Amino acid sequence: MGCSRIDTKTLEFYDGNARSYVGARPEEMSSDLLAFLPRLKPGASILELGCGSGIDAAEMERRGFKVTPTDGSPSMAAIASEKLGRKVDVLRFEDLNAEGRYDAVVACASLLHVPVQGLPQVLQRIWTSLKPGGWHFASFKTEGQAAHDEHGRYYNYLGRGEAANAYQSAGDWQMMHFENYDGIGHFSAPARWLAVTARKGG
Repeated sequence: MGCSRIDTKTLEFYDGNARSYVGARPEEMSSDLLAFLPRLKPGASILELGCGSGIDAAEMERRGFKVTPTDGSPSMAAIASEKLGRKVDVLRFEDLNAEGRYDAVVACASLLHVPVQGLPQVLQRIWTSLKPGGWHFASFKTEGQAAHDEHGRYYNYLGRGEAANAYQSAGDWQMMHFENYDGIGHFSAPARWLAVTARKGG
């Protein structure tokens, strides 16, 4: 399989523009993640990949979940640490190495930076890190060609078919659900999105 790393230019953008990126995001939880949370039991343990400013982690904790927020960018992790009042670890997707530890793994607008050919590797790591019956949520920009945007960030623009193939090759999922919707990016540009909800078998 291909490389599962986010490309260098994308990481350079987040490390060099963390403050302005955070300032461009609404101070509220992602609505698609909010709709996912009722699937989880009270007090569920959640690993967050790509926590950004820590807004979603803070709200999930307020709702009683045990959250482990992480980000691949040291600058973003530092900002999230300030918001949450504790150290947020820097974790790249390819370094995730847990087994049966979490009730859920969420990745809002973060896996969309992984090259399509490397995505199954990341999803397999996510599948492995989940407890039997654990839940996974991710959101991707969709309906476009893989490319770098005007800010230098790489997007895989995952389609439903590509998503289904990547998830099916990554592990035994008891359930997979794909939903498209219209939204915006963090710089207020209109975007088409794909939300993926999956549950590990067991």
